[in-house]
Amino acid sequence: MEVISLKDVTQRYKKVNILENVNLSIDQGDMVGVIGQSGSGKTTLLNLITGFIQPTNGEVIYYSKIHHEERSLTKNLNKIKKHMGFTPQHNSFYPKLTVMENLLHFGRLYDLDKNTLKDNIKNLLEFTQLSHHKTKLAEHLSGGMQKRLDISCSLVHKPKILVLDEPTADLDPILQKEILHLLQEVNDQGITVVFASHHLESIEKICNKVVIINDGRVHSCGSLDDVRAPFLKDHFRIKLPKGANKEHIIERLRGLPIKNIIQDRNGLIITPNHMEQTMTQLMEIIKDEGLQLNDLHFKKASLNEVFEKIVGGEE
Repeated sequence: MEVISLKDVTQRYKKVNILENVNLSIDQGDMVGVIGQSGSGKTTLLNLITGFIQPTNGEVIYYSKIHHEERSLTKNLNKIKKHMGFTPQHNSFYPKLTVMENLLHFGRLYDLDKNTLKDNIKNLLEFTQLSHHKTKLAEHLSGGMQKRLDISCSLVHKPKILVLDEPTADLDPILQKEILHLLQEVNDQGITVVFASHHLESIEKICNKVVIINDGRVHSCGSLDDVRAPFLKDHFRIKLPKGANKEHIIERLRGLPIKNIIQDRNGLIITPNHMEQTMTQLMEIIKDEGLQLNDLHFKKASLNEVFEKIVGGEE
């Protein structure tokens, strides 16, 4: 079920379009990764989704599950913001307050009653592994724990949607992995998660949808397979044993529904037009030529390869 949609949204600043004619939808329970080059408009998109800025043109729509109706985010911001959590790229907590004091402060901003807030904080401290650090000043926490605190402050009111801007920026690989695992656990609880990141491999691992922004426009939006489809095709790699008649094998392969054959040092890379049909016929060639099945390798195009194609203008 759709929870947020942007319809013909343009965001302009000083007569310059930061984002132009954006149309996309986010469904309940999605884990959405937003990627783009620096200055492409990722943060602007997140600010539009959370209602921090209003679109110059177009509309951001929030779907109310309770009332079974669409509501304009701009016109109903005060009602809808209680369903949103936002974690900016730079820490938003107060460094001179303790972990507990920060959570109490952010919880009160949402007018939570005392008992509800107390229960929420207790559960959050356990969930984010901050229980043993609740009396520490935020500035004395490690980088990873500070990020956990930032995310906790965004979750203290139990939002339906969590939006994050570069949640793993400036963290080492181990801490990045920990924060991504935390986001997966948040998503497993039914919370829709939308985050911008430059770590494409991480997005590829945990997201079910991706939004690619290029030159102020949403170039692609959808599942990873949908986004990959128009660009790099899945391809096979066949390792040829010593003494194999490479020219003969290539000649046979040219009769298959394939787009391209590339020779490299270890064998042949085959890009098919029709995966299923190619695979069936390829197995026959492997059998006829006496090749071993473990000499066949299948590789999907990575999100990084697709992104490079898009920003490089290769359609």
